[in-house]
Amino acid sequence: MTSQMAGPSVATQNAAIDSHGSEWRDWVFTNVRAGCDHADMAQRMVAAGWTANAAAEAIAFASKPHEHPVALSVRPELPLIGVSQIEGQSVAVTMRLAAPAIAVCENVLSAEECEQLIAYAELRGLLPSTVVDETDGSAVPHPERSSTGVMLVRAETDLVTKIERRLATLTSWPIDHGEGLQILRYAPGQEYRPHFDAFPEGRAGDVHRANGGQRVNTILVYLRSPECGGGTVFPNLGLTLRPQRGAAIMFHNVDASGNRANETLHGGEIVQAGEKIVLTYWQREEAYG
Repeated sequence: MTSQMAGPSVATQNAAIDSHGSEWRDWVFTNVRAGCDHADMAQRMVAAGWTANAAAEAIAFASKPHEHPVALSVRPELPLIGVSQIEGQSVAVTMRLAAPAIAVCENVLSAEECEQLIAYAELRGLLPSTVVDETDGSAVPHPERSSTGVMLVRAETDLVTKIERRLATLTSWPIDHGEGLQILRYAPGQEYRPHFDAFPEGRAGDVHRANGGQRVNTILVYLRSPECGGGTVFPNLGLTLRPQRGAAIMFHNVDASGNRANETLHGGEIVQAGEKIVLTYWQREEAYG
């Protein structure tokens, strides 16, 4: 005669799937819906610090259709590891994290495109950078951001249109959901201290979300790499990245519920030598403009 043990309760399963934060909850739901092997998922979770029981309970919870959240935030898809031909470029994804969602891609822009964008930004004129005031949503100067830059209008030139189309294709996201490209220059001694790209809750965020909704994804492309310093740092992850010219870092700014993800706190370290020039492309949850 065999005996059967009762499975974990729904309450326990909820506790399990939420025990490692919203990004891991999102990862479990996403991989279950994608049909990934549960044993492989559990192995990866245990390697990342989960207990075997918690991993099994979280996967079981996510496998019940009626237990899925009523509405998950829809966000751009980060590309998978490998090489893809996108808008004339052989883009190579060399690093990808599932939780939080971060990808590093090489050869997103050619050297010639980088120089053309820099020249165009200089022609347009670089002004001191600003930040979003978290009380009223206005653009204000702030000592945490010491770069100069220019915000381009979407489809401002043929080159800009081509790059916007490439970035939209890379993330499977509508091009009309993207803001205009922003180009920033950091001279020696300049930095951008850790911050969030997602708009805050309340009045300040409401001002910006009224047109296009939340910033759900960020793409940073290096147009010129500094000689020393200037890395992109994620302090809550203990992660620093320094892609080369033409490479990109991309990451989700919100979790599965659409809330600002704490793991996406990021900044640009002080440039020690040379200069850093980057292109920023923000993608909204809805059509923008």
